[in-house]
Amino acid sequence: MGSIHKYSDIKINDINFSKPEKVGTSYFSSMSYGDNLRPLYIQTPKLKCLSNISEIKGKKAPYLEVEITDGNYDIYDFLLSLDDKNIKTTVSRSNEWFQREIPLEAIDDMYKRTTKPFKKGVNPTLRFKLPVIKNQIQCGVYNQQKVFIDIDEIKEGVEVVLILHIRGLKVLKQYFYCDCYVSQVKVFQENKSLKYNIIDQYSMIDVDENEDIFDQEILDSFEPPKERELKKEKDLELKKEKIRKFQEEIDENRIAMETNIIAMEKLMNN
Repeated sequence: MGSIHKYSDIKINDINFSKPEKVGTSYFSSMSYGDNLRPLYIQTPKLKCLSNISEIKGKKAPYLEVEITDGNYDIYDFLLSLDDKNIKTTVSRSNEWFQREIPLEAIDDMYKRTTKPFKKGVNPTLRFKLPVIKNQIQCGVYNQQKVFIDIDEIKEGVEVVLILHIRGLKVLKQYFYCDCYVSQVKVFQENKSLKYNIIDQYSMIDVDENEDIFDQEILDSFEPPKERELKKEKDLELKKEKIRKFQEEIDENRIAMETNIIAMEKLMNN
């Protein structure tokens, strides 16, 4: 998987296109990003969901419809620039891709834009494809607490952030378009209980309270080698000091005993 980029960080000119290859009855030009040619994933800002997933399950080509709110149309402008990039690239490379020069007007007419014109005072809306495998929508859904939730939690009116995989250009006989789909959804739920994630089962790792888990040898093993050596040298010096003091005490006792013996011998001789 490629790196995830915020839509505002994407540099349109760093998007790469491969030569279209035939896939079934259509042609497909894959898109990548940057010098490392990684798959292009973008993260949208917060959007208002206009779809109920429960109502579109089972459809052959389900779409998630969202509305851009708060007058922040940057994501719309980004997608508009992406559409323009797709058209201009197809024009400039038409001879390489299709073995003939195709004028801008013809390609512009054939291209199915991701963005649609909107009226003044009305928020623009966008539609993104949902991936389907065996009639099941395959899309990771999480809430704002990073907890995996059921896809049915995507409901009309909730706020969402989307990760989109921009795959490439799909070219059909009558038209072509930018093929992208929703890879992951973050749903902002209003449930106040989401503040804490409480585990409902006893999950403690119990340890015998009388068991000495860490003895000094184990604790010492976590110290860096240099510190262990310094500690050993210090311990050795302490032992030597104890031996030296003990030897001095023995010597002092021996001298005292010898002095006492000499004194006793003098008394006996007198």
